[in-house]
Amino acid sequence: MSQLSNIKLEQYIRLYHGTVYRLALGYVKNTAEAEDICQEAFVRLLDYDGVFDAPENCKAWLIRVTVNLSKNYFKSSRFRQNTELCDDVRERIPDEYTELYDAVTALPIKYRSIVHLYYYEGYSVKEIADILKISVTAATTRLSRARERLREDLLGEELS
Repeated sequence: MSQLSNIKLEQYIRLYHGTVYRLALGYVKNTAEAEDICQEAFVRLLDYDGVFDAPENCKAWLIRVTVNLSKNYFKSSRFRQNTELCDDVRERIPDEYTELYDAVTALPIKYRSIVHLYYYEGYSVKEIADILKISVTAATTRLSRARERLREDLLGEELS
């Protein structure tokens, strides 16, 4: 039985729904699938038997669960049956950001998730490494490579 009260669950949903949804959307690029993943992450939070020392620990736990659920989606038969993902998000991006959005979403998922967590969610490289369960060196390398790719794509600068 979960030790999480309904009041605490509602508080976590209010605090972290946006983060969880945007992260899932960054992975699957489909609003309906992102909503499903978001909902499943909070269902798992409801079933979680542990205790969080601080709200930030809950946020990190939710991000880890969301990443795992998003990766599992790509292994599912539901994904394999879809021949093309619906990218309905792009229509809502202001014109001045569409090129950046396209460049970020074109990144491989391991780079896209690092960029999202670093620039949008404001996590440090060490925190990202902990969340994604990778070394700090790997997180730093991924962020650096993502920046290189974005620079090449957006500015046309070839880096050596």
